[in-house]
Amino acid sequence: MKFFCQKKFLFAVAFAIFFVACNTLEAPEPDDDFLPDSSLQFSLIPNDNVPGDSVDANLAHGVRIPVHPNGRYELSFDVDESVSKTPQLRLFRVYWNDRVKSYAASWVRTIKPSVSNGRYVYSFVCEESDRAVWITSLNDGKDFYEGRTRNVRLKGTGAYSDHFSVNLIVAGKIKDLGVSFDSLAVMLRKKFEEFYTSVKIDTVYVRYANKHPNVGKRYPNSEPWIAGRTSEDLMLTELGGWPEQDVFEALDIVLVHRFKQDGLLGLSDMFGANLGGGDGSTVVVANHNRLNGVDHVIDANRVVLTALHETGHFFGLRHTTATVSDQDANGDYSIFDDGFTDTPYCFQKSKGRAMATGFKAAADFRLPLRQLAPRFDFTGTLRSDLDISDCPDASNFMFPLESDVPIVGFSAQQLDVIKKNLMIMPH
Repeated sequence: MKFFCQKKFLFAVAFAIFFVACNTLEAPEPDDDFLPDSSLQFSLIPNDNVPGDSVDANLAHGVRIPVHPNGRYELSFDVDESVSKTPQLRLFRVYWNDRVKSYAASWVRTIKPSVSNGRYVYSFVCEESDRAVWITSLNDGKDFYEGRTRNVRLKGTGAYSDHFSVNLIVAGKIKDLGVSFDSLAVMLRKKFEEFYTSVKIDTVYVRYANKHPNVGKRYPNSEPWIAGRTSEDLMLTELGGWPEQDVFEALDIVLVHRFKQDGLLGLSDMFGANLGGGDGSTVVVANHNRLNGVDHVIDANRVVLTALHETGHFFGLRHTTATVSDQDANGDYSIFDDGFTDTPYCFQKSKGRAMATGFKAAADFRLPLRQLAPRFDFTGTLRSDLDISDCPDASNFMFPLESDVPIVGFSAQQLDVIKKNLMIMPH
């Protein structure tokens, strides 16, 4: 991930060239003023509607925001009438040091809010030259803001195209698919056009990892590729951003033999949101599922449906009903659904429980920005007292488990998020 700015300023001190805020009107401020002091475990995703208590509780001391060049954003939350001082929002750019598992932050800008319908609204434009991570802090001028920050939301809009292409990348030896890879690409395009109706699919390419111009030697097609075992990188991110004109900015869907984890059919970063290669640029699907030491073949149609489900996560969609494993991945046990009014929730929220499977499952999405998360078992068995065919959201593409209920598609609100978030991503 790059963190380059459009302008560089020379410091007179020992540093030669350092990254600073781009095109901001405010005068530079000391980096240590109200520097976020949280563990940065939680992220605020653009156009996410989930009512998460953890983001609400941590906003003043540090929540991560993924931003894209030229994206326009509105961060808002309910006004706390018990506090007289209006909070200022400070945004910092974050730099990660994976070697020592730490980060450094550099001030970007300070924003005063407007007030609309009982909510503080902070508007800003990202003027980075590449996707980046900003983190928040709130202050009242003298100290961190101590008022309540409830119902935090981040709206995002962009002016990029609502069209995108898909690049199907075949990694290793694929057995028992039942169709050619070109036929699989045709199936992918047909299903994308059928269900992703708020956006336009231009082309579905087929590429082979062993023919990658830079890293092809690492991907022989003579042996099955097991993500997480053949390579530690489950997401095979070095294959993202295929170095070829027109294909580079496609959504890269990598097909492997299977995952190391039993029961896992697909994996995506939650709001991977990267059509340019590197972290967050790939969706991975498998055509075998290992259960109890036995590989089970996943037919081409299920591979396609899994790819479309995982692509929903790539665009920032959550499961319509959260599982216990989803809550573990989020680190927020107040999340039971996706927050949309047109995607029903399987259980009564008043019961305060998430969907539980018959064995310890993991999440089929990873929280991005270097936060480790478990993975979801897409084919896990349910508790014996649950019948997911009765769930009102079982026909939605983002329902967390497979069922006998035919998939109808996405809801109108989900499709709106897919389009808005696509148009934030440079391509």
